[in-house]
Amino acid sequence: MKLYIGENLRKLRRNSDLTQEELASHLGISYQAISKWERGDGYPDITLLPSIASYFHISVDELIGMNSISSKQELENFNSQWHDNRTNGRHHENVLLMREALKAFPNDPLLLVQLSSSLERLDGSNDQHQKYLQESVEIQERILNYCDDSEIRCATLSNISDTYYRLGNTEKAAEFANKLPNLYKTRETGLVKISDNADKRSYYARSAIEPLIWLTDFHLSAIAKAEKDDRYNVLAEKIIALLREV
Repeated sequence: MKLYIGENLRKLRRNSDLTQEELASHLGISYQAISKWERGDGYPDITLLPSIASYFHISVDELIGMNSISSKQELENFNSQWHDNRTNGRHHENVLLMREALKAFPNDPLLLVQLSSSLERLDGSNDQHQKYLQESVEIQERILNYCDDSEIRCATLSNISDTYYRLGNTEKAAEFANKLPNLYKTRETGLVKISDNADKRSYYARSAIEPLIWLTDFHLSAIAKAEKDDRYNVLAEKIIALLREV
């Protein structure tokens, strides 16, 4: 279990306009200890917690960050239940679960992603399904408007493009697809480029084989379908066979 003493101590010290040296002097400890705790390299001895809490006129629970710990556990419980529901096909329950979770954690990007995903898995008439997809789009646009986590943003850009396509809006689907990184700017390509270690370079290159196989199959199948030419599927099989020999 993570304690939030370092983060809280730094915030309390700065709010009190104290240097690490000044706080250390008041508490009768070394400033190196304060620095270490604030960096997260360790925690104060348990016997010091009441003195530190008392100095800032807060409880030990506040210093430790029990509210943050409880909130994190609650969030983990929501996510665990969502995964269990999804595994068992309980998508309607997941929509209700995520709506409830977002009351406690408004704009949490993962909860929003999970609500969007659950909405798109709901059964219903064509009109109902269109409404679910439209709400999913609104949620994904909400994520893109404020979330700065690059991984979540990238996944959402991909998902919202697909959702717009399913809604029949190819123009919007293309707009969001064009915001995604191109094949030259992938994680696998980046890792291979920056590795100076031969073993790591080989490992990174080999780790890209499965994505390359998927991309080859996906892209050439799309061309074969668009051009009604099965030769591209045959070519995909040959390329994939060669990649599997690497």
